[in-house]
Amino acid sequence: MPTKTAVIIVAAGKGMRFGNRTPKQFLRLKDMLILNYSLRRFINHQAIHSVQPVINEKHSKFYWNALRSIGKLGKSEKILSPTFGGDERSLSVKSGLLALAKLKEPPEKVLIHDAARPLVSKEVIDRVLQSLSDFEAVFPVLPLVDAVWKVEKNKYELMKDRNSLFRAQTPQGFNFSTILDAHLKNTDHWALDDISLATKLGVSVKHVNGCETNLKITTSTDLKTAERLIE
Repeated sequence: MPTKTAVIIVAAGKGMRFGNRTPKQFLRLKDMLILNYSLRRFINHQAIHSVQPVINEKHSKFYWNALRSIGKLGKSEKILSPTFGGDERSLSVKSGLLALAKLKEPPEKVLIHDAARPLVSKEVIDRVLQSLSDFEAVFPVLPLVDAVWKVEKNKYELMKDRNSLFRAQTPQGFNFSTILDAHLKNTDHWALDDISLATKLGVSVKHVNGCETNLKITTSTDLKTAERLIE
């Protein structure tokens, strides 16, 4: 039997930096809501068996309206009942992992994706999934092309070697039991991202090429950029 793979879509953020009453994941991006782009991409991916949304409990109305707005896709059997996230992203991911662990048949592999990255491509997902066959943790990255300065207490230091510096993206992929164990052992209730937790266990990690269009929508400017990319 093929390896069962699930995806956790982290959509529990309050979007405070966006400056809008509606959480950014439920704002419209061209013809769909931001969240629905990610839902559609993973629902339609043949290698994904289940989709676990993680939302803010106060956003339930936004979420169900989002599902209704994508018609038949919103009724897909792949979509599991949403679970509620926490104040920190790592707590939201942990909630999604625990929900998957309670399934009659938990997945063997899991992808963790930010709803705020609506334009993730099938190619990026495929690269992560392919490398998961040989590694316990995989994440897409982009190289740094701009000059990078470290600024601390009015002291400026140019980071001369950029070859070892990358920008991380999602989805990040994992052996399910590995990343669940990493989150259960995380007593800080906070983490930069899930790869950072996995590395604490000493697991095998691989980075693959990300994509410039897989941007994270954080500000209204990002939203306008994403709209141009869709045109």
